[in-house]
Amino acid sequence: MPLPNFLVIGAGRSGTTSVHHYLGQHPDVFLPANKAPSYFYCCDAPPSEDPYQHLVSRNYFVRDFEAYQALFDGVRSERAVGEVSPVYLATTLAAPRIAEQIPEVKLVGIVRNPVERAYARFLGRTRDGLETRTSFTGIIRQEQKEGLIRDDASGTYVASGLVFHFLESYLERFPRESFCVRLFEDLKSDSEGLVSDLFEFLGVDSAFRPSVERRHNPSGGTIRQPLLRYLWTSSGLLRARLRPFLPVGMRDAIFDLLPMERVDRPLDPEIRSELIALFRDDVLKLQDWMDRDLSAWLQ
Repeated sequence: MPLPNFLVIGAGRSGTTSVHHYLGQHPDVFLPANKAPSYFYCCDAPPSEDPYQHLVSRNYFVRDFEAYQALFDGVRSERAVGEVSPVYLATTLAAPRIAEQIPEVKLVGIVRNPVERAYARFLGRTRDGLETRTSFTGIIRQEQKEGLIRDDASGTYVASGLVFHFLESYLERFPRESFCVRLFEDLKSDSEGLVSDLFEFLGVDSAFRPSVERRHNPSGGTIRQPLLRYLWTSSGLLRARLRPFLPVGMRDAIFDLLPMERVDRPLDPEIRSELIALFRDDVLKLQDWMDRDLSAWLQ
């Protein structure tokens, strides 16, 4: 049975759901219907104490190798076979497993300003009823107290933003030509160009133009109607339980029905400055490796 020859390894809240949908439109690309099987993360991981993460790992993380192989039963003649699991760039545990089982794999990353990514994750999870803590500052303090340099930062806001720390676990095992890492800003400003670059990297026809108008799983926004907002937020764990049984198209349709509005909830400048200081060294290392100017992330 086939195994992936490419992986989109992350990062979370950096547009990977959109990338999943865009890549999957190519006739020469195969992706499983559901994003984030996360096999190389969870195959040996114990159940999480976080209720939502526990549901994720129990209901739609794929722990069994045969079940993981079965995700690719539908492959026919596609040249690029892959999956998208953002958690792979929030852990040092996945890289050695990937290198052992699929050492020739191509690795795609979409990285984002870690301050913006952390706050976007907080806003999105709060909106969706998956975060009960109301103080973003308190979350930052707690993560600092527990230590930010971790082998596994899945489910965190700040620790998972130390992208180069996790990327290094791949750099130790894969040659430079195995990587195609782009910025979230690239995805926002020129989705077609970024996806074309990815098609070329994956060895398929880069002239193919997928539909890229829709942004999938956006973080921001508040549900306008108070009752509907309450029902959506309070049903977070129920929706997590039902997610494996609802097709992706149905989940998208339900989300589209919500009367959303953009509400400006700027991050406190002092907290922003504090986070920039926490991320600075990691950002500078990423900047050097990518040879991209990331100075805007530190302003």
